[in-house]
Amino acid sequence: MGNILKKKSKNDRFEEKISRKIDETQKKEAYENSRVIKLLLLGAGESGKSTLFKQMKRLYGVGFGKQELLIYKPGIHRNILTSCKELYLQSNELDDKRFPRPKLSADGKTSGEVIIKIPDGTQLDEQMAKHLVTLWKDPAIQKTYYYSSAFQLIDSIGYFMDNINRICEEKYVPDYQDCLRCRIRTTGVVEFKFGVEANEFIIIDVGGQRSERKKWLHCFQDVTAVIFVAAMSEYDQVLFEDSKTNRLKEAIGLFHQIVNHESFKDKTSMILFLNKSDLLKEKIKRVPLTEFFKEYEGDNTYEAALDLFKDYFAAQVENPYTQKLYIHVTCATDTDQIATVFAAVKDILLQQSLFTSGLIE
Repeated sequence: MGNILKKKSKNDRFEEKISRKIDETQKKEAYENSRVIKLLLLGAGESGKSTLFKQMKRLYGVGFGKQELLIYKPGIHRNILTSCKELYLQSNELDDKRFPRPKLSADGKTSGEVIIKIPDGTQLDEQMAKHLVTLWKDPAIQKTYYYSSAFQLIDSIGYFMDNINRICEEKYVPDYQDCLRCRIRTTGVVEFKFGVEANEFIIIDVGGQRSERKKWLHCFQDVTAVIFVAAMSEYDQVLFEDSKTNRLKEAIGLFHQIVNHESFKDKTSMILFLNKSDLLKEKIKRVPLTEFFKEYEGDNTYEAALDLFKDYFAAQVENPYTQKLYIHVTCATDTDQIATVFAAVKDILLQQSLFTSGLIE
């Protein structure tokens, strides 16, 4: 019957020992790799990616000290000045038939002429604040602001003008909300690392403008999840880059490229943040969806708009059986909401990381 109980040779035992050590090392490496969760923040320009990035830094980092807050002061002043200049110019240049509005008052025109001559990098002061307030409160400027989707204007100018006297004080130090709403275009790649429950998270924010997208490919390796951010409120706005392409349609097309990219198939979670829900709620009351989505025949309500946009983005996934899509509706400036959303996302990411590392099937 043969000697099936023959003792293993010394060489066999040595090879088994080596094999066990290799297996243990590989399992240890897989476990260590599973603890590193790499998130890639993608989306078109002005979608709110960088605001989310700041929220992550505050929620899971050391927060914003006085010196870091002060870094945003010149950007906030620049945002206000360039926006008020644009409003003043557009109040004279917008087509009167398409965008009916009153003429600027004499005081509004005087303040507008003062503001237009201030160099963009100037630190604002209390005297300038008086001219900014006079211009902002002019009925012609308020009506121009109402039509702001027709030109390029930051979302946060209303917030800044509500706080203009505080912002123009000599000893002004931005608070966290000011910093969240400051718009500075992301160029290049910005990375932030933080720990949660023995796991290391790496969030990478890459500029969203067309000129920045060629840099995205360098970040596609070993990604646990992509968080794609799209601004729902921009359904009636055009790109900063070409002033003719609809922003939301650009985001939908860009999402199609990302969600079906070879680098992310079968191993990368795809998370969609439909952002700027607060702005959508206000805009939908005055700007019909049908003006920009001609085929749409549903209600012109916030809830109907959400359903429409969810359907548009979900339809971009070519193989929904292998590429699962998680959708969250967000307001990136709402810290409490972002904390709640990320807590839900975190569980998805931990499972995906274990799966990618081969520790679960």
